[in-house]
Amino acid sequence: MKLLANRGAFARMFGGAVVSQGLLSIINLLSGLILIRRAPQAQYGYYVLVVAAAPLLAQLENQLVTPLLTSRINIASADDRTSYIGALIREQRHLLAIASIIALTGACVVWAGAGLPLATAAILFAGVLAALATLFREFQRLVLISYRRPYDILRADVVYAIVLVGGIWLSTLTSAPAALSALSLSGAAVIGGWLLTRALWRHDPWNKQAPSGAFAKSIRLGAWSATGAVIHWAFTQGYTYIVAGALDVSAVAAIAATRLLLSPLGVFSLGISSIMFATATVWLKHHGSRGLVRRLLLFTLGMAIATIGYIAVMWTVRDWIFANILKRDFAQRDLILGMWSAVFFCTVIRDQVIFVLTAKGHFKRLAGLTLFCAVLGISVTFVAIHHFGAPGGLLGLLVGEIAHVIGVIIMTLLDMRSSVEKPLDAGVGMN
Repeated sequence: MKLLANRGAFARMFGGAVVSQGLLSIINLLSGLILIRRAPQAQYGYYVLVVAAAPLLAQLENQLVTPLLTSRINIASADDRTSYIGALIREQRHLLAIASIIALTGACVVWAGAGLPLATAAILFAGVLAALATLFREFQRLVLISYRRPYDILRADVVYAIVLVGGIWLSTLTSAPAALSALSLSGAAVIGGWLLTRALWRHDPWNKQAPSGAFAKSIRLGAWSATGAVIHWAFTQGYTYIVAGALDVSAVAAIAATRLLLSPLGVFSLGISSIMFATATVWLKHHGSRGLVRRLLLFTLGMAIATIGYIAVMWTVRDWIFANILKRDFAQRDLILGMWSAVFFCTVIRDQVIFVLTAKGHFKRLAGLTLFCAVLGISVTFVAIHHFGAPGGLLGLLVGEIAHVIGVIIMTLLDMRSSVEKPLDAGVGMN
């Protein structure tokens, strides 16, 4: 009965995470479709450039905090947990206030120094606000994910979706859809983050008088994880800026619009990964490395089958989607879509098999692997983009992702030969 209860609890938690990530996928898809259909192509391209930076900052913050946060929530005593959460929340808000002052001051300097047109400056300021608001929301979301509270997250995400999609639709009625869409993202993120904060307080009130130092401890354990996240962003999102510089903003829009058809896979995989990190640490504790590997292989197989099924359906109806939903066509469309399909398949596989290494805290090794893949991918992008145009921007991304998957599998096999399980805060996070 206990086994059935545990499996039932996992199924409910996983089901809630799936629904929440499905909602985020729909939000991402709707937002892009609204702008593609109702705004000039260049405005959509500017919006893509703006919102591509926000996930980097959120990922950096999350990777700094996640290793110790997950350990404290799942392993520490109640007093240690609430003290750590209380200090972490207070310090994150202080750091966010400082970052806001620095970022807005920097935007003013860029505006004045570069002599930007007012319309471009508005996009810049709106992008800064969107990034800061995203940091606030994603942090609250991360804490609830670590508590494995997907239904609390889902309720806040529903409100976030309504505000964001409604705001983006209204922005297309104006002459500045890119800037106003970014402002809509800011408002939705602030409201969503506030709702998540309330849900966290109801579930497990934190110690508001906790001593400082939580963020510093998190950084010491999560530094290599964050380094790997930044490097990974450089070659998974950096191609956008390379394409914009080597070609033009319209080329960015073409790649982003085609990617939109497959983006639900990325959003879904990323969201499931956040749940699976906490789950993998528990599996490692109770079942050891081999038990963790068996479970992750089964999960990876299921994700791979689902990914292939989604790609097959999307490929079959691609002509109808471009003609009737996107109402746009692009040069080399099928080639770009095929390359995106391969990229997302590699991403989904890597997002799952990597947990044997992350659950054991091998962030330094993973950062080194990611750096190698990033250098390889960006080098290929610089060469290929001049020979193949927009698809060349994706060729480097695909090469880097393939190398990353192969590298993670090899590192996992080597680790299995000399497996040692330790809690994350015992020091393995730095090897």
